[in-house]
Amino acid sequence: MSKYFVTASAVRSAISEFDKKGRERFLSDYGFGKARSYFLIYRRKKYDSKAILGVAIKYSSPNSRALGPYELSGGDAKAATTLRNLGFTVNKLSGGNEGGSKARNPAWSRDELILALDFYLKHRERTPDKRSKAIAELSREVNAVARLLGHAPSATLRNVNGVYMKLMNFRRLDPDVAERGRKGLTRGNKDEAVVWNKFAGDQQHLRQSADAIRARLAEGASDEAGGDEFDEPEVAEAEEGRLVTRLHRWRERSRKLVASKKAAFLKAHGRLYCEACGFDFEQRYGERGAGYIECHHTRPVHTLRAGEKTKLADLAMLCANCHRMVHARAPWLKVMELREILYTRHGR
Repeated sequence: MSKYFVTASAVRSAISEFDKKGRERFLSDYGFGKARSYFLIYRRKKYDSKAILGVAIKYSSPNSRALGPYELSGGDAKAATTLRNLGFTVNKLSGGNEGGSKARNPAWSRDELILALDFYLKHRERTPDKRSKAIAELSREVNAVARLLGHAPSATLRNVNGVYMKLMNFRRLDPDVAERGRKGLTRGNKDEAVVWNKFAGDQQHLRQSADAIRARLAEGASDEAGGDEFDEPEVAEAEEGRLVTRLHRWRERSRKLVASKKAAFLKAHGRLYCEACGFDFEQRYGERGAGYIECHHTRPVHTLRAGEKTKLADLAMLCANCHRMVHARAPWLKVMELREILYTRHGR
């Protein structure tokens, strides 16, 4: 792929242009043909991935222009990888079949794996039969998560066969199963092992995380349910999944909450400064930095629920750098942990 700069917000701008013009005109204006294999899925709608990427480049910086299909070297697969690295969902249709009769199902998200593991451990002694109502309900549940995360619905998306196989993938990791001389399906992936290692030994955390995800499903498309605008490449997904990550970021960006926290902090301390490193934007930049600081929600994400009242005590003031470091990778740091890193390295 040719070297260029592209951002997630620019991709969303290209999507908006696509929606405004319609597919035929959008592709014609920029010289792209219809995609055959790779489609970007955004808010349950399907877009030609390479065309979206080419047009997104012109929105990424003031002096950029859209690139045509022959200027994007590397093919559709490379364009799909670029979009996925920006946090978007891109599905591949098998056999170049645009109709999608045999779409390849996307990889399971952390949210879906948490629900599946919670189910597995509840039925650890005896997994329900594939034809049972319990498996059918789990299938509906994880299917709803997949669709809320933007995956296009299909006949095979998280169906009972796929869900049952995922439970058998967890069985291969279960030492209790091995002790009984039984086996699970070995063709799983590393994400199952990551979720197992994180949650299998802490079932209270697992149960709380699963309940938080189910609560998000019940909230559906409420304002606090968040959306793709809160899927940011620079923010690592929380260990408890993307849906609760979105709610966390919604709280941190609520203008009303941020304004109330700033006012209370200013009244208490006389100035706005980072609670991790002490940086004061006004001291550094003068009037231009007056009133500038970011807000961080300190409560564990699996305890958050949409509609509940956020206490100002749940929020901390952080500079942009420290806030990015808190969210740079999972597990997210607590403010005190970041403060300790700074003290250890710099003595402050």
